[in-house]
Amino acid sequence: MIESINGNYNIAPLNKSVNDNNSNKLSFSKLLKENLNNVNKLQMQSNEITEQFALGNIDNVHDVTIAAQKASTALNLTVAVQNKVMDAYNEIMRMQI
Repeated sequence: MIESINGNYNIAPLNKSVNDNNSNKLSFSKLLKENLNNVNKLQMQSNEITEQFALGNIDNVHDVTIAAQKASTALNLTVAVQNKVMDAYNEIMRMQI
């Protein structure tokens, strides 16, 4: 049958905090740049591991598949966030003042 959903999710909070000091402020643009860099690193790691597998330097196909899936998931999430931001922007542009 249908089981109930428990609220015990292991979701880690962001390790960065927003303080009043200018040196510790986390702006949206910094957060966006850092996450885009992380997505790019995952893509580059996936390409490197795939290349090493094709050359025969790596025997474990599981590592190649996992790296490719991580990169794919990160890219799909990035595209979804981009689409949501564009939808929000378009909605604001349609508002009557």
